[in-house]
Amino acid sequence: MVARSTQVQRIMQHVIDGTSVSIVGQHWSGRSELLKQLAETLRGIGLATLQLRGIENTRPFEAFRAALPAASPVRGADAEFAAELSRLVKELVAEGPVVVLVDDIDLLDEASWVLLEQLHKSFQIPIVGTSEVRNVSDPNERLLIKKAQPVVKFTLDELRLDEVHDLLEERLGDQVSPTLSGRIHMKSGGLPGFAVAFVDAARRRGRVRKHGLVWQDSPDLWSSELEGAFEALLFRYPEDTREALEMLVATGPLPVEQATALVGQETLEALEGRGLVRLFTAGSGPRVTVNPPGISDYFRHLPQSVRSIRLRQQIEEALGTDSSPVLAEQPTVPRQFADVIPQPEIPLLARAFRDAFEQDLDQTWVAWQSAKGPAEAVRALELRLTGDAPAGQIEEIIAGTDAARAHPTIALYLRYLRARWETTRELPLATIEDTLRGDHDLGEPLAIEALLIGFRAERTEITPAALDRIGEIAQHPGLAGEVGGLVYVAMHALGGRPCEALARFAQLPATGWVPRFAAPLRGLALVTSGRPQEALEWASSQLAAARERFDRSAMVAQGYVAVMALLTMSRYADATAAGSIVASGQFQAANLLFGPDRALMNALAIAARRSGRPGAVGTLIERGSRYLGRSDALPMGARDFPEALVTEIDGEPAETGRRYRALAADLASRGYAFSAAGSTMLALLIDFDLDAAIEQRARLEEMGGTVFLAYLDARIAHQRRDPEALIEAARWLRREHANDSALKYFTAAARMLREDSLEDEAARVREEIAALMSSEDPATEVALTQAESTLGFTQREREIIDLVAKGMNNPGIAETLTLSVRTVETHLRNIRRKSGALARDEIGEYSSLR
Repeated sequence: MVARSTQVQRIMQHVIDGTSVSIVGQHWSGRSELLKQLAETLRGIGLATLQLRGIENTRPFEAFRAALPAASPVRGADAEFAAELSRLVKELVAEGPVVVLVDDIDLLDEASWVLLEQLHKSFQIPIVGTSEVRNVSDPNERLLIKKAQPVVKFTLDELRLDEVHDLLEERLGDQVSPTLSGRIHMKSGGLPGFAVAFVDAARRRGRVRKHGLVWQDSPDLWSSELEGAFEALLFRYPEDTREALEMLVATGPLPVEQATALVGQETLEALEGRGLVRLFTAGSGPRVTVNPPGISDYFRHLPQSVRSIRLRQQIEEALGTDSSPVLAEQPTVPRQFADVIPQPEIPLLARAFRDAFEQDLDQTWVAWQSAKGPAEAVRALELRLTGDAPAGQIEEIIAGTDAARAHPTIALYLRYLRARWETTRELPLATIEDTLRGDHDLGEPLAIEALLIGFRAERTEITPAALDRIGEIAQHPGLAGEVGGLVYVAMHALGGRPCEALARFAQLPATGWVPRFAAPLRGLALVTSGRPQEALEWASSQLAAARERFDRSAMVAQGYVAVMALLTMSRYADATAAGSIVASGQFQAANLLFGPDRALMNALAIAARRSGRPGAVGTLIERGSRYLGRSDALPMGARDFPEALVTEIDGEPAETGRRYRALAADLASRGYAFSAAGSTMLALLIDFDLDAAIEQRARLEEMGGTVFLAYLDARIAHQRRDPEALIEAARWLRREHANDSALKYFTAAARMLREDSLEDEAARVREEIAALMSSEDPATEVALTQAESTLGFTQREREIIDLVAKGMNNPGIAETLTLSVRTVETHLRNIRRKSGALARDEIGEYSSLR
């Protein structure tokens, strides 16, 4: 793991300087593995290591006895054996520098602690010790920071989704589907030990299988082998602790007040102190959930017993028979995405959504079977269009519901949901239109006509006649105007008329059912109009509301808006983070017209490609291809989009550009103006053509695409070697919060001015760069690294850069350097992370040959 390797290097530096290091983390967080890597690295530079391990309830000096088997057995007092151990350690120190490594130092026996402290003080030997993280420590606990000086502390945080993906690919030896890595990230809570345990057990039991070169998951990853892994954790604690966890699993995520009422304040704080529960924000305030989330799988797979029945009774006594929490009203204050879903919360939130989905599946099915009414059918169908529905249930609900006496609005919505399901099955458009028309009159002909126009626009094209007609329907009062207004906003945003879309959005009702469907359309219109920062702020506020309602389709839709906004601002790592909740939670938005499921996966593939993770591109595209019936109209949602994207990895720029331009021409001919513009912009990024850029700029100016114009102006000025125009474009990008790109072009302008011996002008540009980096809204670390002159490439990375500059492909590089192609890909990923370079020609710019 790259993150762990970086930590090893940092710890090494402290140790060489004579500083001791305390490494803390949860169980299975990789403490022992990190210590093992450190030991190998220390020995590699010639330092001797004395490796101890703390074990509870052992005889005196047991840690030293195991580490120094050469110690002579001494009869008599422990003091004599301590002297023997001191002699052996002195001999070790005399041979050269020594570092003491102690795994589970908090479990070291008292005698070994005393001897270790004496050695540290006598010989200034640095100590590296691992211990279990605790929020509250007992004063009597043996902590390194109390025994040695100086000491620095390293905390092993949970792995992000992309790091878990890398870990699984390394473990399985090939590509891993994002569905598999997302599910294991969710179950493991980002703890590498549990992630490895899940995937190893799943592989042995055939729960994960290889399709081609990609490992795919099955519906259930649990196996009996995992019971031992979780029992090794849980049976370290008293029975009352285990019972408290089991009750919290049974209830699902609870507000803090209810969790306290259930298990007691003292127990709850003890669980939090040991990292067995975590807080995350949803509903009216913080909620308590079990951590790692895979503990839920363990308890849910236990057979029913007298004990489990007793615990259920305790839950009912403490919380009542209906313990479902009440959700808060939708917040109105926008927040940045990073504040809405912090990355450590992703597995917890994904699990909470999954638990809520499974419970609602059962409840809506029972409710529909009892009444078989239209209202129950609507709730059941809508839920099943946001995830994996049990086989046959949708068909049974559709066939068994009588909507003849339903309220016209409910009857129409029932028809709509059936049409959405038929869309995911890719039935003929004529069949879907017959479903919307139905077999009896609802008294809402204009609302039905608006839906027909919307489905045709999604499936085939957006025509001027359809735009005129939907504009007329949107002016009517009541249901017809509301439905027409929604379709109007979508068609105008995707048809390249974002100003009209935003104006109509402002006229839609602010209460009732309309805002839920209108919210993602506003975000999309803001992206279309070149206002990505506003789109991001809007998506952030809506994501906060969606997580409180456990609204799965809203999470997908607003996640897509956030990803598109961040891609527009060239914040590729942030875009990956924005989509990680959907990747972990396996949400869908098939209940929405112009559902963005496929488009979101393709957008995440672009983010992976741009952030130096080409191996993830194929698996994200593959997942997107499973979402049938999604529209080409959405940017990056076209069925043919992946073919162009794949050529970016190792293809020729000219061929990649040709594919994107062909795709753009097809989309434009169908009236999908914004999606076409996006494909053209991608073509220009890969294969820049000055005349095409000038032509595209004129089209975007008509659409009002502010930030896109700034990008084109920057590329045009760069091509013409016009530093003044480049500076103006960079300033424009900064105003639009596209700070990474602004920094890139400021740096390019300064370089041009220096090459023209205009040092004073170059110095002024460097002042703008300094102002950007010291502002409250700076460029990211990746962009800063790219702008720095010294990038810290390793010797092997420089060799690969030189071969890329010569035009060599990955197999050729592997053969030349006697490496595997996979190793070459890993080096290229690191090069991209360090430099920010995307295409191979950009990597080549860092070659010593130029």
